Amino acid sequence: MDNPVASGDEAWRACVRRATDAMAVGHHSMNEDRWDDVAIRDIISMVLYCLHLRDGKSVTMIEWKSVLWHLRDDSRVSALVCSVLPGVDRGLDQQGDNGDPAVRRWRWLTRTWDPNAPVRPRNRPPASYELVHRGPDGDLLAAPEPRWDGLSRGIGDALPDPAVEVCTTWAAHVVQAVITARHGGYTALQRVRVTSGPFKGQRGYVRDLGWAFDDDMRIVDGPAGYVVDLDNTEGTEDIDARQLRRAFDRRWPQRQRGSLKDSLPRALSEPLPRHRTCAEDLETVLVRACNPRDVSDELRQTIAAAVDHHHLSIERGACPEPNRLSWRVVQHWYQLTEHYVEGQIAEVWEVELKQHLHDPDPVVYLALSEPEAQALIAQRMEHM
Repeated sequence: MDNPVASGDEAWRACVRRATDAMAVGHHSMNEDRWDDVAIRDIISMVLYCLHLRDGKSVTMIEWKSVLWHLRDDSRVSALVCSVLPGVDRGLDQQGDNGDPAVRRWRWLTRTWDPNAPVRPRNRPPASYELVHRGPDGDLLAAPEPRWDGLSRGIGDALPDPAVEVCTTWAAHVVQAVITARHGGYTALQRVRVTSGPFKGQRGYVRDLGWAFDDDMRIVDGPAGYVVDLDNTEGTEDIDARQLRRAFDRRWPQRQRGSLKDSLPRALSEPLPRHRTCAEDLETVLVRACNPRDVSDELRQTIAAAVDHHHLSIERGACPEPNRLSWRVVQHWYQLTEHYVEGQIAEVWEVELKQHLHDPDPVVYLALSEPEAQALIAQRMEHM
């Protein structure tokens, strides 16, 4: 058994082992060459490690229901880590880490990434990758930093945001699977039947798990309920865990004719949904923006009369802590002629700025050219 008050390498290794074992419970095999796997495992490890230090418990004695409470969102993870580990809130360019491996990993988890960085050749080890570039005078130069730290990536591979923001929800799913397996609960897409309540007798599929969060004790209870996709009811329903039993029929149910759950294909003779007009598309863009007046009435009329609307995500980027800012630039271009002719378009550039990946209230600006959009981002960064 690990030392209840151990810290440093010994305790960190114990946390990594336990987090790796947890991933296996959910049939999520650990791959050290995948950014996603490393991020998920190390977020769980960070929470285990900080609870170990804060509560003075052995790593193996920390309850998963306490870990899951902290994994509710990345803000809780950050609050826990910053309250337990001294110095983690210093700039990323500072090298001091007090010899603590967890501090080094936290800086990896909270750093931003360049989605346009070069990919390191998979058959070339990191050491040789550092020496593949030569300067004008033939001097060996360090190669640019590889994309995603040289790892492969599948989750949000266009996002520059820190791993702790992108993958905390995935880490929570891993811990949910551990608790569910231990208590005999149901997993997503598992077949169930309702034994009591207004939906008694119906069958369906589990879509999500519900938990009761005790903020006083900082633990969760559950699964307390499930979001179930019932066969004969539109949408999904929240069903108490005590009202469900496992069902063993594996066939896809016969949906009611005309239901949105009807599995039959749409008849070829049925009309397609009405196509949104360019005026309606533009109105949606204007509603999101804090500077809609930058699109003049003349330009609005031109767009309203356009034939088709296209949009293209041009760029994603982020600047690191302590002054976090993430941005996304989308080009909306409106085709003015039925057949595309070069130059016959009207453009609006949408710039979305966030201080956090999950920021519910992003600031959205409109620009009329790409240089103007880049200037808006630069101006926002100067005032941070």
